[in-house]
Amino acid sequence: MEEFGSFDDFSVEMGDFEVTKREDYHNCLWECTEGGSIDQEPVIHNGKILFGSFNRKFYALDLKTREPVWIFEAQDRIGLCSPSVYKNSIIVGSYDENIYRLDMDTGELIWKFRTQGEIASTGALKDGVYYSASRDQNLYAIDCETGELIWKFRTLKPNVSVPTVHGEKLFFGSSDRNLYCLDRRTGEVLWKFEAEEEIVVIRPLLVIGECIYVGTMGTMMYAININDGTCVWKKKFGDYGMTRGGVYLKGLIIQPTQGGFIYAFTPEGDIAWKVSRNETFTSVATDGENVYTSSEDLNFYCFDSEGKLVWKYKMEGPAWQPGLIHEGVVYVGSNDCFLYAFDAASGELLWKFRCPGSPISHPPIRSYFEVTIKHKKKDFEEVQDKKYDLKIAEEDGTSAYKTRMTYQVSTQYGAKGKYQIDSKEEAF
Repeated sequence: MEEFGSFDDFSVEMGDFEVTKREDYHNCLWECTEGGSIDQEPVIHNGKILFGSFNRKFYALDLKTREPVWIFEAQDRIGLCSPSVYKNSIIVGSYDENIYRLDMDTGELIWKFRTQGEIASTGALKDGVYYSASRDQNLYAIDCETGELIWKFRTLKPNVSVPTVHGEKLFFGSSDRNLYCLDRRTGEVLWKFEAEEEIVVIRPLLVIGECIYVGTMGTMMYAININDGTCVWKKKFGDYGMTRGGVYLKGLIIQPTQGGFIYAFTPEGDIAWKVSRNETFTSVATDGENVYTSSEDLNFYCFDSEGKLVWKYKMEGPAWQPGLIHEGVVYVGSNDCFLYAFDAASGELLWKFRCPGSPISHPPIRSYFEVTIKHKKKDFEEVQDKKYDLKIAEEDGTSAYKTRMTYQVSTQYGAKGKYQIDSKEEAF
């Protein structure tokens, strides 16, 4: 086992410790408060830019005046589920467990579909059917015209991944670690592939040739045959967090990781280049020439197809969804409550629109897990140093300790864990 950190005057045997992860990734990620933050990729249609906010409101702005044409208010946060355009309407899900269809011109409600869980991922729309995952452990197929259920498919754990439609197949990953392939018209399982870690993907998966490419919460990237679900190859990239979804640019898959890397690799899995920053990269977007992404360091970046920095802009908060590139402008919402519009070539800020409300309370991606350290009760109290202020709770002959950590996730996600105690923070 690797060392947790440097303890000059506090020495114990690492074999006496057990490190466990508090709960699954999907339960930690969406524990955030209401506010004006924007965690959606907007859409543009008929001169309007449309997006939702954690302040419960969905906005339709006039692109020329940047003034609201209409605002729809849900019963809870509207985030993570980016809107889809169907005819002259918008379909979008909310944390209030509903999926809404709204009139594009007026914002009036056409129908709503009730689930039993938060809608925390973007849906897929194909041939008049809207496919949406819910945290009630179901994937739903809904008739876009009527809002009626066509079929639903239940998994073993909550679903927060974006479904991907390819031909007559529908693919989606689940926190139960399975990648499912369904017949999109009937919901029948064609095959499923079990990964080593949770599959939580916030962008549609890439299908290139006969393979679909899926990353996991751990370090693993898989290339899976779309016809029978067999693994063509699997490789480890970075330290952890392949959940953000990639893009395909000039023969390369561009994949961000939550460990602070962007990898560019061939469909065969060979790395062409990588970019590193100190903080988590979020989702990526491309206009066919450049790659656009945000980071927990608050910068919005533009890289060329070889990984060279073109420009960056410092925002007041991180952005979790990729930018929408439309007619030479990049539109991106941020945790700082602003929707930004950048010149795609230069990075010049053209305008920004603020949603009322304070930024949501959203933990850094690196802190999505609470780690519990347990050890066998020996003579630990005799060597305890007061500066650590560890609070001992007697329970069945053991003592439980909780401390804040900055770490690179492993436990069940990898063979070796890499943990580093931040000694500047007090234990609790």
